[in-house]
Amino acid sequence: MGDTDNPTDTPSSDGPSRRLFMKAAAAGVPIALAGCAGDVDDIETDGELLWGGSVPVQSLDPHFESAAATARVLENITQGLVRINWDYELEPALAESWEYSEDNTEISFSLREGVSFHDGSEFTSEDVLASFERIDEREGLAADYMSQVDSMDAPDDYTFEMVLTEPFAPLLSRMATSHMHILPAEQAEQEQGAFSEPIGTGPFQFESMEIDSEFVMVKYDDYWDDDLPYLNRVTKTEIPDDDNRLNTFRSGELDFINDVPPRHAESLEEDPDVDFIERFPKSLVYLGVNCTEEPFDSRDARLALEYAIDKEEVMEAALYGQGQVATSPAAPDSEWEHPDLEPRPRDLEKAQEHLEAAGYPDGFEASFKIPQQYNDQVTAAQVIESQASEVGIDLDIQMITWSNWLSDVYTDQEFQATTSSYLGLWFPDAGFHRPLHSEGAFFFTGWEDAEYDDLIDSARQSYDIEERAPIYHEAAELLKERRSGHILLYWMPTLMARTPSVTGEIMSPDGSTFRFDEVQFE
Repeated sequence: MGDTDNPTDTPSSDGPSRRLFMKAAAAGVPIALAGCAGDVDDIETDGELLWGGSVPVQSLDPHFESAAATARVLENITQGLVRINWDYELEPALAESWEYSEDNTEISFSLREGVSFHDGSEFTSEDVLASFERIDEREGLAADYMSQVDSMDAPDDYTFEMVLTEPFAPLLSRMATSHMHILPAEQAEQEQGAFSEPIGTGPFQFESMEIDSEFVMVKYDDYWDDDLPYLNRVTKTEIPDDDNRLNTFRSGELDFINDVPPRHAESLEEDPDVDFIERFPKSLVYLGVNCTEEPFDSRDARLALEYAIDKEEVMEAALYGQGQVATSPAAPDSEWEHPDLEPRPRDLEKAQEHLEAAGYPDGFEASFKIPQQYNDQVTAAQVIESQASEVGIDLDIQMITWSNWLSDVYTDQEFQATTSSYLGLWFPDAGFHRPLHSEGAFFFTGWEDAEYDDLIDSARQSYDIEERAPIYHEAAELLKERRSGHILLYWMPTLMARTPSVTGEIMSPDGSTFRFDEVQFE
């Protein structure tokens, strides 16, 4: 894969080596991807980028919308107090600096002056206070992080203070995500779903959106960084079908596309008229089962299904060999990943033993709801369906839209089995807590384990890597042994293509979203 060809720790023009990525992840710091800014004299400081997107933008409320497609645009519209930079660090954004007390329970932020929101109002500490209170009181996606906060104060316009109930290592990393971005106080007082136009402080401002069709953001002329952005407009056309999106790009109608079909990776890499970009890892794909309903309320039924699956075969079919079989929620080769844990191998005899132990000697039936926009997951589901049928497990594949997946599966938990993915962020709390802890923001499979929750809670209080890493290793063992509701399948890369005239790094340093502020045409 492209990111692993560079044998040194020095970033190439195609991004960092995988070794560098993992060294940074092990240290608990963000992962940087080197941009290609080019000679400043060659930069075209206007123009419109035509982007072909794979998954439609949903709602635009940063505090409540979990879809990655939404985060990819909000990253450019709203901002947090801190963000990930290209030097593997958290850097100032709306906060110019911050300071911890000696016992790590108090944080004081000095805020950036001269910043305005897109509605023209001035950014102050009252906006930070109102935004964080909204997340906490209205149970936003980062509310579990706010639960560690004892008090907050805005003593003057440009100082914001937090007092924590106890040391809480992941807090600032979480602030770098859109779920803790700052809205103007007036908008922050509104209920979830009450506004359709996000007002932020970012380099681009919202212009228009047609659901499932188009999203447009334009340059904010009064952005606090006078040199950015270079582009005047970014227009995202929603093209969920992979082949249609690629063909539209090849016809010259688009400048940039994300989620290139893996089967086309080799041909694009060899095309001199295409700048093909590969980043690893992007996300972890899993098979999720509802542990609160039959048959998957039984650990043995869950193990029977897992023993029926050949994960290597699933990955090869879904990604044309572009990925890696997953063993834990920790990023591959990082300090957080268990050094000795292996994927559960396919074993049809053991699958049958667990079927009998679960009370289903002849197998069972279960619905299998698959988000149809993700072609790799559709292919993976078809392979899993075929493999599981060999032991009498009948998975009924039901194709659903992404919006229906969010409402029916994620929100209402009306499912038996499904597939989905979550982003492979640099900090371990993202993978071990949010989807798997019983109080995690993305928890939906119903698998609850008090010992697991206690382990993750203890890891969150430690700032020492050597102390924290073994806790995550133990948690990974427990996930496998007790067969959680997430049967991990594979890690997948981000595959993108753009015209050679488009330069500047599009991917955010942690690989979770896109930044267009330094993108330009040459």
